[in-house]
Amino acid sequence: FSTPWRKKVRKAVVIIGWPIVLLLVFVGLASLYSRVGFMLNAFAQEVTDPHETFNTFDVRYFEHYAMVWLHLILGFVVYVLAPLQFIPTIRKRWIKFHRWSGRVWITFGAIAAFSGAFIGVVWPFTGHQSFGLLQVTINAVIGPYTLFCLYKAYSSIRTRHFGAHREWMVRSFALMLGVATQRLFTVIVMPLTGIEIEVMFSTAMVIGMVINISIAELWIQVTRTPGN
Repeated sequence: FSTPWRKKVRKAVVIIGWPIVLLLVFVGLASLYSRVGFMLNAFAQEVTDPHETFNTFDVRYFEHYAMVWLHLILGFVVYVLAPLQFIPTIRKRWIKFHRWSGRVWITFGAIAAFSGAFIGVVWPFTGHQSFGLLQVTINAVIGPYTLFCLYKAYSSIRTRHFGAHREWMVRSFALMLGVATQRLFTVIVMPLTGIEIEVMFSTAMVIGMVINISIAELWIQVTRTPGN
């Protein structure tokens, strides 16, 4: 754990990793802001037939606004609080803040994960066939796995297994950032390839989750020390 090369690798990973994490947080918050803007504009106008007014992607948000608002509001809190959970200075100097904000983060994260998975499974914008089935499948897998990671993070800290708590928190955060990776991948690839959103959305979701889960495990292995 303490060999010179391991310390150098750990330092390099942290230096490179944090800007990427903050970029994904920004992308996630920008996506939330965009959806909030749509919701406010949609309900500010008279709509007689939602399916004629909105496309297949947006109409779900209008028709199921209660679940959508729950997901958006809690998702915002999760994205804002998440980076603060991993800053060593806050963990060491402001322990009470770290504890109560961690409880809020885990609780809100669980609800946001459930509501997001519920929307993706029950109301996929491409239907329940073809690429819509892929969207349903990935949400049906990632949603419960995120809840499992949050449970393990909570149960680990309750038993004072700090190392396990840290690792499960990293996995949880990586999964929640998977949506941001999906959005970033979609914004970059779609203009270059011309692939339709119906195909790109589910494919990018799978790619984004795989990337984030893989990097999270690498991060955990490289930054693991006897102290954590």
